[in-house]
Amino acid sequence: MIFLFIRNLIINCMKLKALIVDDEVNARQALFNLLKMYCPDIEVVGEAGGVKEGYAQVAALKPELVFLDIRLNDGTGFDMLRKTTGNDYRVIFVTAYDQYALNAIRMSAVDYLLKPINPTELVQAVEKAVDLIHHDDAFKTKIQVLEDHLSPVSGQAKRIILNTANSIHVVDINNIIRCESDENYTYIITTDDQSILVSKTLKEFDELLTPSGFCRVHQSHLVNMYQISSYEKGPGGMIIMKNKDKVPVSGRRKDYFLKSLDLLT
Repeated sequence: MIFLFIRNLIINCMKLKALIVDDEVNARQALFNLLKMYCPDIEVVGEAGGVKEGYAQVAALKPELVFLDIRLNDGTGFDMLRKTTGNDYRVIFVTAYDQYALNAIRMSAVDYLLKPINPTELVQAVEKAVDLIHHDDAFKTKIQVLEDHLSPVSGQAKRIILNTANSIHVVDINNIIRCESDENYTYIITTDDQSILVSKTLKEFDELLTPSGFCRVHQSHLVNMYQISSYEKGPGGMIIMKNKDKVPVSGRRKDYFLKSLDLLT
């Protein structure tokens, strides 16, 4: 009996305190239920429906983890983050399906959950957050990049966060010349002669960067259309980039590439 008491006491002490901030009552309850069912190491200590209430809850409860909706009834999740500067907690964004917002979140490399929340993805996000509690020095940079994407300043180049094994790179999308596949990894070649190896597939970068003027011209190659110097015709053809790199165009992607090229002129 004493052993069980001590064991339960240790488990409770190890639990992470979490706060749910979402302006939808049903969404907060659904997440609370999922956490209770699938994440026993998380203790939800409070809920909030907006910026003002969330700020008060953070100050009072000192959570270590905050599940934060981007759009709230009295502002945005960024407003709350600015108000709670100095508080040491990890954030997982929770958002409804919005391709524009979703791409911005992915480019910023912040943790997120898509509504309706998938239990497996919830567990994975929480495990990642637990590993990074108090150890993510780049969090402020990621948030700034995300906010830039969602509230872009006119004429400002969008940026993307690139996580590598040893560092985090913040790169202007306009300065990416091309991306090249290496199985489950991708090399990002930039205008300052960097070749950054990232543990994401080329397909992921295709989805992220195509809306920003990139084109998948080959199974292994994605190019920035604004970094093309010339195109040599042939069965597939060969693209010459501004840095003199040569990129092959596959036969089945040639028509798509040429149509994309026409749209720029």
